Amino acid sequence: MDPFFLENTSENVIKNSVIDALAQCSEAYDSKIGNMYTKFICEKAFDILENGVMNNNYELISYGSLLSGIGFGNCSTTLGHALSYVFSNEGISHGHALAFTTTVAHQFNNSIFYDRFVRIIKKLNFKKITLSQDLTQASELIMTDRKHLDNNPKDVTGKDIVNLLKKIIENNTFD
Repeated sequence: MDPFFLENTSENVIKNSVIDALAQCSEAYDSKIGNMYTKFICEKAFDILENGVMNNNYELISYGSLLSGIGFGNCSTTLGHALSYVFSNEGISHGHALAFTTTVAHQFNNSIFYDRFVRIIKKLNFKKITLSQDLTQASELIMTDRKHLDNNPKDVTGKDIVNLLKKIIENNTFD
């Protein structure tokens, strides 16, 4: 991807896209089906993306996004992505939802990326998200997403999901 095209892209599109790339590489790093190669690529992608975001460097954001795609494309995303779709189904953009869902998933999973991910989310200043769907119903739907949940580094129950969703909608994501 040529960073030239990012120069006239809206801030909102860039924020949502970069968070998706950061969520992809950091969740993939933690994935049960990752290996030393995917972990290496995903960690490198996160480092480059983080530097790009913190220094407003579109070249690094483009390069980090490319590496993120290579890394997660060879293993899998996990809980953060599984949680995000119920929010996206209600009209919240995927990246915006991931800002919150991957944060709580990283905390739940004790991810090495949690603190760094939070710092980036705070810099990008995402607005709070909410969910109108009943949390138990949302949890039941999320529990069907075996592709993501089976690769999560920790086992996840329906009760865990309800608690994580509560944390997001009660604006306690960063606690």
